[in-house]
Amino acid sequence: MQESGYEDWEFWLNCHRHNIPFYGIRETILYYRRHPESRVVKSFSNRNYYWSQVISYYPDLFDAETIKKAEKILTSNKTPEPTEYNLEKIAVDVQEYKQNPQNRITLTNLQTWRKQVANSWLILATENLETAYRNSIGKAHKILITCGIQNEILTEEEQNFVDEIKTYLIQGLNQPKALQYLLAGMLYGRADRLQLKFEKAPIPKWFANDYLKYMFSAPSLFLEIGEADNYACYMEKWLEYIDNNITNNPGSKLWQEIALLFTQNANFIPIYFASLNLKKVYSLRAKIMEFALKNKGSQIDYEFPTRSPNRNKIRLGIIKEHFQPQSETYSILPVFEHLSREKFELILYTNNQTNHHLEQYCCSCVDRVVKLENDTQKQVQTIRSDDLDILIVGTNITAITRPITLLMFHRLARIQATLFSSPVTTGIRNIDYYISGKLSETITLANQHYTEKLALLENVGFCFNYYPISSTPAQVYPTRQSWKATEETVIFISGANFYKIIPELAETWAKVLAEIPNSILVLYPFAPSWSSTYPAIAFLNRMHKQLAKYKIEKKRLVLIKALPTRTDVKECLKQADIYLDSYPYSGSNSLVDPLEVGIPTVVMDGEFLRQKQGAALLRTLPILDLIANSESDYINLAVKLANNLEFRQQKRQEILEKMQQNPSFLDSLSYSTQIGKLFQGLFQEWQNIHAPKTIESTNKNSLTSEFINRLMGCVNLYEIDPNDQSLIEELRQIRQQIADFWLAVAPQELETTYQGKIRQAYQALLKSGIQNEPQTENEQKFLQELGETSMGLTNPKAINTLLGAMLYFPPSKMLVRDAKNRLPKWLIDDYQQIFESREVAEKLEKAFKSRTPHLSEYSPVKTAEVKPEKNVVLTANQTDDLDIPQQKFINQLLGSVNLYYIDPSDESVVQELRKIRKQMADFWINVEPQKLEIFYSGKMGKAYQALLSSGMQNQALTNNEQAFLQQLAVQLAKGIEAPKTINYLLAAMLYCRQGQLQIQDMSKLPHWLLEDYQKSVGNS
Repeated sequence: MQESGYEDWEFWLNCHRHNIPFYGIRETILYYRRHPESRVVKSFSNRNYYWSQVISYYPDLFDAETIKKAEKILTSNKTPEPTEYNLEKIAVDVQEYKQNPQNRITLTNLQTWRKQVANSWLILATENLETAYRNSIGKAHKILITCGIQNEILTEEEQNFVDEIKTYLIQGLNQPKALQYLLAGMLYGRADRLQLKFEKAPIPKWFANDYLKYMFSAPSLFLEIGEADNYACYMEKWLEYIDNNITNNPGSKLWQEIALLFTQNANFIPIYFASLNLKKVYSLRAKIMEFALKNKGSQIDYEFPTRSPNRNKIRLGIIKEHFQPQSETYSILPVFEHLSREKFELILYTNNQTNHHLEQYCCSCVDRVVKLENDTQKQVQTIRSDDLDILIVGTNITAITRPITLLMFHRLARIQATLFSSPVTTGIRNIDYYISGKLSETITLANQHYTEKLALLENVGFCFNYYPISSTPAQVYPTRQSWKATEETVIFISGANFYKIIPELAETWAKVLAEIPNSILVLYPFAPSWSSTYPAIAFLNRMHKQLAKYKIEKKRLVLIKALPTRTDVKECLKQADIYLDSYPYSGSNSLVDPLEVGIPTVVMDGEFLRQKQGAALLRTLPILDLIANSESDYINLAVKLANNLEFRQQKRQEILEKMQQNPSFLDSLSYSTQIGKLFQGLFQEWQNIHAPKTIESTNKNSLTSEFINRLMGCVNLYEIDPNDQSLIEELRQIRQQIADFWLAVAPQELETTYQGKIRQAYQALLKSGIQNEPQTENEQKFLQELGETSMGLTNPKAINTLLGAMLYFPPSKMLVRDAKNRLPKWLIDDYQQIFESREVAEKLEKAFKSRTPHLSEYSPVKTAEVKPEKNVVLTANQTDDLDIPQQKFINQLLGSVNLYYIDPSDESVVQELRKIRKQMADFWINVEPQKLEIFYSGKMGKAYQALLSSGMQNQALTNNEQAFLQQLAVQLAKGIEAPKTINYLLAAMLYCRQGQLQIQDMSKLPHWLLEDYQKSVGNS
């Protein structure tokens, strides 16, 4: 063997190195017939080179003379000829593997081919690589790299081999044989797994195209924990490297070609599953793609002509690849289904038309349908010619490069927006808005995740309509027995998509199954909405390996093929006991199915949209005790549902009752109304930017329509998001202009002017609540001047100044004594409606429940023991369904708060609120900590927020209140993680002003309280 230099000799050397005893026999004991076409025969002529290679691997086993001889052969010009591969046989093995991935013989054959090709690369001299790559070894390489065996778990021997390759490649691609090692490594895994150093890589031209395709290739299956995050980080660095070179070499043909290749091949689906902020990587993606499009001659930007003043409707376009049954269709339909046709002109744009019943229904909801041609530039011209005001894209443009993805890089409408169909920011410069929901985002962090301006709707921000047409009858009717489960078996089930089931999630599910021995896990992960093909067997093998780690038998995992319809999905769900949602990418469409069937769900909360959407659905219902905040919470909740049949049945009944109430994420009519109002506000804001910024009047008594439209638009947007500082500044300017306008009107012309078109705009501004915003120093001076003129209503221009001053004072801060007899008749009704109406006061209280006056005074809290009074007690199961005395208490609280708004100096009202405040504080002290969020999201929580925002904290504390606050401070001093600290914090917040109650680490506050704490009493 040694003399022939064949591979099995290396095996015996390995045995020797690892002290494995063996015996060599010199006698000939058998003969075998050599095949003239065999690899052994073809390799024989290269035996000296192979012998030298083995010597170089084991220098410690040979003497100096032998090593020197081997080195001489290796450094000589004579290198082995590359082995000729039987491409036909490899192709047959690949075909058999794709047809039956479970055939271990075929897999072993492919693994053998792969190792042989890899070894062939490693022994080739650099100058022979190009020739070899164009011949059979290169062709075999390309077949193997695309056959899918990279998704198979590596054997121990393979892993050791890959580790050797990785160790060499980590040193960089400038090493002498880096290209050989790269070619070998490509056969086993992605660039991120090899930790490939791509900076200034010396890639030869003959290999450049395939190298880039390899670098841009996306994983179809993650095999190890941590891979999803590592892959996203690696891709971000790779794209940053490309972007830097594009920026520095915009005229380079090389980097132009690289940008184009990326645009054509990039698949960003695997990046979704990283628990990271993806804003940067998507910004880089968009920047490179736009560069590629511009190099190909695309006219990305466009200047719209002046909009016709005779167009009274907002022209809204909805673009989607198709309107056939699919999750994206169900979510885009409520966007336009019930929009007012008196306010909107609706146009659908689509690439495909099939005349499906659902498509026909979608078409019936709009004014016009346009089928786009299969040419991007013609599509651009068609849409631009329609002169759209707003364009909404309903197809996911953040996953792969679709024609519609490239189309949306262009300016096609005055306003362009995306929403839930794209689960992350697009990064695209010409997408202006991302429409989401307040429950689906962490408000304080949300803007950090989007390049678009974030427009937040109430609740989850998305909606589904699954039933515009009749459902398709089920074709699948499984039974528990068909899954080899008995009536006693606990069936966990999940419809999380294949891609979402990353190793971390599978590990959690394995831990759940380990806790419940008599249980199975049923998965239906192969939804066609994500992909038409999946590496199912490789996925199953990975799952089995993870289950085996916890000694869970293979038969406890049931994998279902792609189900034809939602009706079939529900038939499967009816057999299950508990639904396990995915994380870190949670479910939305897939979660609605079990909720409609009434299956208790285990859902994980998170930080951003793709992590929070499942929890957002449950918060909408609200069913908060099925939301977990950590892996241990998730496992404990699943185990509790499995072991506690009574709890499981209770949750099932609660889910069914809540779902029958048509929750907001299924209420298409309500959603269309809400998003229609948003569209009006967004378009009005666009008009504001493009309209004159000052009041223009022909006779000092009239305003331009543009200015009034600008005012109305800002008011609408302010109602949607009263925290937008740029919008607040815009309204301050408008308010000042309106006030100046009134001051300029002659007193005798006030009535005539007031009855004109300004009245509606003026009333809208009065009702907006902008008066609650803190006044600037200039505004305070302006009000002081107005006050001197309007005092006593005796000055000839007193009513002028009153009209101006009304824009600055909340209802509770400006009351005219005997207004009915002292104000002019044309003004009295509007004055009373705003400043003497409890309904308006209540509306403003709700709109500004999280706002309190800024107080600079600081008085530290002292300490003592808490002895709560139990004036108000709610039973454990009561949340929104309060009994009569408790509802009476809330009504009493809200009524007293309204009275306090109107006259905070009324001592009887103040005393009543002191009593109510103490009762409310005692209530929170007595709630079980695990139920705080449930109560806080219910009616008692809303009452608490009203009291918190009333300004009652401005009243000086009585001696008893000071003592009570000192008692609370003792408990709070024990730290945020001490038992019942949040209970005591809720009580204390009712007594403290801004800045008095400071928490050192606000990240430890529960998410449901953080925003109210910050706005009411927190760190200033």
